[in-house]
Amino acid sequence: MTVDYTKKTTIVNIRDIGGIPVTHGQLKEKTFFRSGELCNISTYDISFLEDKLHLKKIYDFRRPEEIENRPDSLFEKIKYENINLMSTAGQANPSLKNMTISDNIESHMLDAYTELVLGNSAQTGYHTFLMELVKTPQPVIFHCFAGKDRTGFAAALILKIAGATSNEIYKDYLQTNEARKNANKEILATFSNRLSPKKLAGLEVSLNVKSDYLAHAFDLIDHHFGNFNSYLLDGLGLPENYTSAFQKIYVD
Repeated sequence: MTVDYTKKTTIVNIRDIGGIPVTHGQLKEKTFFRSGELCNISTYDISFLEDKLHLKKIYDFRRPEEIENRPDSLFEKIKYENINLMSTAGQANPSLKNMTISDNIESHMLDAYTELVLGNSAQTGYHTFLMELVKTPQPVIFHCFAGKDRTGFAAALILKIAGATSNEIYKDYLQTNEARKNANKEILATFSNRLSPKKLAGLEVSLNVKSDYLAHAFDLIDHHFGNFNSYLLDGLGLPENYTSAFQKIYVD
């Protein structure tokens, strides 16, 4: 039975993607945690990640500007690494700032997922992240701002490599909408007097995920690389035996 970590910590959108059934068993539990930002979290939450979940590494997928404004809390027992997945200048990234200024939010979100699949920094970043997972197997948590797009695609990659079905991948991906309900309400309340009704409605859309966004990413993979395995090889530069090596380590 999947543990509901939202009842054990105030960290937004946190969950273990382990335990999900895959082709040859299930993804190892208590190993891959995904979440929203870890900024200004409580001492209890820090202890929870360090001493209850025994995490060893934090991967922060945000841009330097985001981190400067809202840095992760400090941990004594967990190493930290920033992997900027969207270093290209422009608005095709799902930071809170860009969520509030985009005029065409649907186009903005699709552009963001295009960048996650085809952007140089995203390909380099996901390569680094995925290679470190097999080189140094250990319990990790990965996050961005909301834990929904950059983090959501990372989780989808892990699950697909592990052998999860599309239904399981989309189920985890869409779980963000329920997990972020309260946090999204707070953000919308904060901006209620600062944005026009149109931009506020756009912000509400951008704070959630849609299956269309992830489907767009997988469609791009098929169109540009032929299939998912070729994307791993040619897009992310992973070795040919990566999938089997990953499954050997992380599938029970």
